Amino acid sequence: MQPVRIYGAPRIYEITGPQDWANLVDTYPLPVPASRRSVWYDTTGEYRDWFIPDWVSVAADYDAVHLTLMAYLTTPGIAIPLSANSGATVLAGWDPDATFWLRSNNITVEGEPPS
Repeated sequence: MQPVRIYGAPRIYEITGPQDWANLVDTYPLPVPASRRSVWYDTTGEYRDWFIPDWVSVAADYDAVHLTLMAYLTTPGIAIPLSANSGATVLAGWDPDATFWLRSNNITVEGEPPS
């Protein structure tokens, strides 16, 4: 992670809990059945058709995605059913209160990453 300076009004998708993550994945689905099958089975104990967000498609509508602290505490590591797709998703690999910038048009990187 590195500190950034924000310019203008970036379009940020806010994840506050499992439903926000499911909505993001349902809106921008990318099937990943083979690549996540064993890892997410080990995590959830469930065999599903797994999906993650298609980040290229998300970037067409949003500059960044932010995971709140509450979402970090309630969302990772569980199988989250999808409503628009027949399958589920798991939020994994995020830090609490993290923002992933998908486009750099509203930010500049400042300083060095924390050690």
